[in-house]
Amino acid sequence: MKHRSRSALPAALLLFLFFLSSATISASPAAPPDTPPGRRIAALLAAFDAGTPDALRAFITQNFAASAQKQVPLEDRVQRIGGMASDLGPLEFHSMRRADGPEIAFLARSKKSGEWVEVGMMLEPAPGFGILGLKFEQSEGPGEEIVRPLGSDAAVAERAGAYLQKLAEAGDFSGVVLVAKDGKPFFFEACGLANRDFGVPNRKDTKFNLGSINKVFTQVAIAQLAAQGKLALSDTVRKHLPDYPSPVADRITIQQLLTMASGLGDFFGEKYDATPKSHLRELSDYLPLFVDQPLLFEPGTSRRYSNAGYVVLGLIVEKASGQRYHDYVREHVFLPAGMKDSDAYPQDAIVPNRAVGYTREEEREQAKAPAGPPRVNIYALPARSSSAGGGYSTASDLLAFDQAMRHDRLLPPVWTDWYYTDKSNVPAATPVSKRRGGGGFAGGTAGVNSLIETDLDTGYTVIVLSNLDPPSAEKVGKQLRGWLGLR
Repeated sequence: MKHRSRSALPAALLLFLFFLSSATISASPAAPPDTPPGRRIAALLAAFDAGTPDALRAFITQNFAASAQKQVPLEDRVQRIGGMASDLGPLEFHSMRRADGPEIAFLARSKKSGEWVEVGMMLEPAPGFGILGLKFEQSEGPGEEIVRPLGSDAAVAERAGAYLQKLAEAGDFSGVVLVAKDGKPFFFEACGLANRDFGVPNRKDTKFNLGSINKVFTQVAIAQLAAQGKLALSDTVRKHLPDYPSPVADRITIQQLLTMASGLGDFFGEKYDATPKSHLRELSDYLPLFVDQPLLFEPGTSRRYSNAGYVVLGLIVEKASGQRYHDYVREHVFLPAGMKDSDAYPQDAIVPNRAVGYTREEEREQAKAPAGPPRVNIYALPARSSSAGGGYSTASDLLAFDQAMRHDRLLPPVWTDWYYTDKSNVPAATPVSKRRGGGGFAGGTAGVNSLIETDLDTGYTVIVLSNLDPPSAEKVGKQLRGWLGLR
């Protein structure tokens, strides 16, 4: 679940949040350096200024490395970058954050919303400096510290402990942080309070609301059913949900739902706010919140963040498996992964060791400075989570899930390979010899922020769970990635 007052980013570019900064930009904006990498940055800025599919196509074909263009079809990349360009609008360059090495980064500000964003650009070696990939990430603005690798796991653990204590004392973090190498934690700490009414501290095994991280369990469920031949990624919604109450079901495929290219939008909004949250317990209860809304775009032509699409995926899981969604995930994902403390616990159920969420989002949305203690987030949450997010888990359980995925315990190898991609294609005929890269997933709403980062090249896993507003967990995760040398 990603109930956002902030920008909703395309899933293929990960689930990073942006937030506003009070910093200002000078009247005379800086410009990228006049170097080969700097000219790649200038080309990206020009494409975002234009914001048209043709401009994005020209940018990709003229600036991406040939190897990168072979890996991802042109129109898929146009959709991904186009979704980001639509959300952020034109960008104003501010300064370089990293100017050397295989990945450069620059700081920019959205002319559309005023949000700060750090844009990472992975480049091939000289002399071509073709773009291999892009990464858009939250930033606090020009005053944000540039984080550098510390060189050892022991140094990271020592620095992380002091950093968390400082954040907790300032009231900026409450939760659990786990950092592991090859599945073995070398930093694992809890801080803050799980329940402020009774002064109950967070523990290492406290259960936290995951927000949109639950979407990855939905992806795994779909992949399992596809591997069993019970569905195909190319199937339309109508094939599995013949009674779906909208003609769009004839035009949207499962793959488009997975990649957020379906045209379906969100279920948060006026209808959600007006609906008694006690009425939202089954996936079908969410349908009236969005089923009569027009598509944001024709399926397959763009990408926009879509909670509604993941509700539909959950309904397809139910139809194809013959089980309720939450029962299926519990039996086929949590149980084989060894996740003993994870489930879609209802908000009104008595659940031992569950963290209460605390929020100031309403005050921020009303442009007021936080005054007094935060409020409990219970009125922002549905009675029970959906296949779009909102279930509960622990840091240890998420590490168990990470290891189960890395070692093919939940999916056949070719489908695990697919899981570690952007889901735009079908699985290959044979497994890759060595998986590389990784991915990051985050979830956030009022009083909820969660993050899991998986790096297949180094074996690192970073997990941050917080019962405060975004970006409390993501800020910690970004700091840890920098200290670990992950980009």
